[in-house]
Amino acid sequence: MGSIEEVELLRRRARSFARYAEEANDRGDFDLACFFAEQALQLRLKSLILRILGFMPRGHRVREIMGLLIRALEEMGVEERVEVSEAVSRFRDELRMLEDAYIASRYLSRRFDDEDAGRAVETIHSLLKLLDGVEGAIFGG
Repeated sequence: MGSIEEVELLRRRARSFARYAEEANDRGDFDLACFFAEQALQLRLKSLILRILGFMPRGHRVREIMGLLIRALEEMGVEERVEVSEAVSRFRDELRMLEDAYIASRYLSRRFDDEDAGRAVETIHSLLKLLDGVEGAIFGG
C-alpha cells in the first residue's frame, strides 16, 4: 500500500475511533470512551506525520508524537506549529489522561468516570480539528 492510501486509512480509522468514543461516552462506558479517544488522536497524528515525513512513528505516547509533529512543522517553517504547541500546553492534563487510558486498557490500572470521558471527547474534537487545519495549511484543501 502506498503512503497516500495509508494516510487515508489512518484518517478513516481515526474518525471511526472518534465516533466510537462519543458513542461509548453516551452509553456510560467511560473507560472505552477514553481509550477510543486516545486511539483517534494517535492515529490522526500518525496519519499527518506519515504524510509530512513519509514514515509513521512507532511509539504510542501522544505527547511524544505531538512533539515529533511540532519539530517537523518547525523545520518546515509552518506557522501553525505555534497553535499545535499551544494546544499541547493547554491540553497537557488531558493528553496525560489519554496516555493513561491507552495503558489502562491493557493493564486495568485505572478507571475513568463521566468527567474524564467528557474531557477526552472534547479534547480530541479540538485537536482533530486543529490537525485538519494544519494539514490543510500545508497541503491545501
